[in-house]
Amino acid sequence: MSAVEKLPDAAAAAPRCRFCSAPLSEVFVDLGMSPLCESFLPAEALNRMEPFYPLLVWVCGRCFLVQLQEYVVPAEICTEDAYFSSYSSSWLQHARDYTEMAIERFGLGKSSRVVEIASNDGYLLQYFVERGVPVLGVEPAANVARAAAVATRRAILAGAALPFTATVT
Repeated sequence: MSAVEKLPDAAAAAPRCRFCSAPLSEVFVDLGMSPLCESFLPAEALNRMEPFYPLLVWVCGRCFLVQLQEYVVPAEICTEDAYFSSYSSSWLQHARDYTEMAIERFGLGKSSRVVEIASNDGYLLQYFVERGVPVLGVEPAANVARAAAVATRRAILAGAALPFTATVT
């Protein structure tokens, strides 16, 4: 299945909450239609129709999880990412400052573990590793997860929806 193919019956099925399975009936915001994020077209595809998908954001009336309906298989859109957080020096400084504040405020150390979901290229976790705090980063984009391994100087499990883990030795 390619990134431009939608999941079977995604639009036809009554949406259900991803967490508690309750039927979704409350729209949080409708942002219209959009092509896939960061799906850059090759030159030979510029004159072809690009698929658009609804950005209809639901909120569950039972558990209040805000969510999108799934139209494309996650493995098709979460393998390569063009955005690397470490490109911004001001964002890196913010991450360093945040790390210092969190370590002091929460008393983090070798017996702690910092977990970051969608950890990108390790821009934040690298500073916890420098201070001796074990980390677990979850990054589905394999190319970005490889960069996180370099930033944190630790081995990773690469691939869609697999975490990278940096342990302090």
